[in-house]
Amino acid sequence: MPSSRARRRVTVVVALLLAVAGAAGARAQGMFYAEETREGRIYVFNSQANYQRWKQSGETGVGLTRLGAGPNGETVVADSETALELFFFKHGISEVVERPKPPTQRVEWRDGKTRISTDSAYLEISNRVQVRYTQDIPDDSRQIAGATSPGDSVGSFRIRRAKLKLEGWMFTQFITYELQLNWPAVTGSNPGAFLEDANIAWDPTKQGTFRVVFGQNKVAFGHQELTSSGSQIFVDRAEVSNQYARGRDTGLSVIGVLGGNELEYRAGVYNGNGLTRSANDNDRFQYDARLMWQVAGDVPLRQRAWVSGPFYSEGDFESADRPLVALAANFESNDFHRTTTGNDLKDLVLGFDGTFKFRGVFATAEYYLRQRSPEVGAKFDSDGWFAQAAYNFGPGRRYAVAGRYGTFDPSSLVGGNDRKEWRVGLSYFHGRHALKVQADFGQLEDEAGGAGRGTRNKELRAQAQWIF
Repeated sequence: MPSSRARRRVTVVVALLLAVAGAAGARAQGMFYAEETREGRIYVFNSQANYQRWKQSGETGVGLTRLGAGPNGETVVADSETALELFFFKHGISEVVERPKPPTQRVEWRDGKTRISTDSAYLEISNRVQVRYTQDIPDDSRQIAGATSPGDSVGSFRIRRAKLKLEGWMFTQFITYELQLNWPAVTGSNPGAFLEDANIAWDPTKQGTFRVVFGQNKVAFGHQELTSSGSQIFVDRAEVSNQYARGRDTGLSVIGVLGGNELEYRAGVYNGNGLTRSANDNDRFQYDARLMWQVAGDVPLRQRAWVSGPFYSEGDFESADRPLVALAANFESNDFHRTTTGNDLKDLVLGFDGTFKFRGVFATAEYYLRQRSPEVGAKFDSDGWFAQAAYNFGPGRRYAVAGRYGTFDPSSLVGGNDRKEWRVGLSYFHGRHALKVQADFGQLEDEAGGAGRGTRNKELRAQAQWIF
């Protein structure tokens, strides 16, 4: 009869062969098994590196512990599920070792974004490029850069935007992040301007009713400004929107929905001196707030701060059997007094906007009331508005025609100095906003403030955009 020691050696050899062949230890980390008893505990290893580390330091690192699982009730510590399986097989112990389920991972591409999801994280990766051609056509009184004489037209190509965006959640769906870079925005005056968005958001309600956003993003003001530049029905935003809605800043904000998604609110406090600045430039902050009433409750946040819904996408790809209607009010206070740039202004602005979509018809309008107070001199008003409409038609509403008109008064202290814009546009949407070609023609007019006719400069613009 073979000795018990010999039988034990044979058993270990059989166990290792079964591990390689695909039985109990099919997922072994190699042809290695070690077992030692120390201080009443049994330590088993399937990794030689783990075993050597334990021999030198006495630390097992991450492992599995089974109380009373040994042949005589000892505690068993294993460096892996495979080591534990081999131990039970060797000692003839009937125990099931549950292995952790492999993490779920899915990669898909949709609407210009690559989406990667696992059990503990979600990531969307997208790039957006806009290539533009502009033909500047000044009136006879104005000579533009590159022209040989007044009234001469100049054409040019440019990369208007080239953006990389990362967005998603980590650890839990209710902690989200956003990072966006725009490479052509690098300038000598503000080299950090290429960093557009960098923020993290937390939703303690887990229902989208109250989100806290910390970092840099768009301030809570202005419908068209909050609508991505990639989701415009024209080549770019209205001049009035650019005048009153200043875009991104760094600060703290809240965003959420109430009343079954009928009310969307946004509010925040920011430095007030624009994107990617290292510090506030005075002892005041910028305050913004926006409340939008979604009449039919059609814009869920879907638990993610960056999902904005159909009211923040121009054109009509979304309406079906009923109109989509939204009305909003905006407030902003920004004090530039005591900055180093001289006679700075303190602005108080009220804004109102509305959006309508139905059966291919899209319309939006914004109206702004602004009071400006210089450090030296009298207060003055500076109001403005614009309206635009479009019609999507054809299969999948791929084609669109659009028109826009807007005007604003730089100062109520000067008569006849309004600035006006009108444009007409044509668009083709191959993949909605993810792949489109647009063209528009319009005029920018600066009145002379009582000194004469002013200037009327025309523009022809064509742009291709793709998101990938």
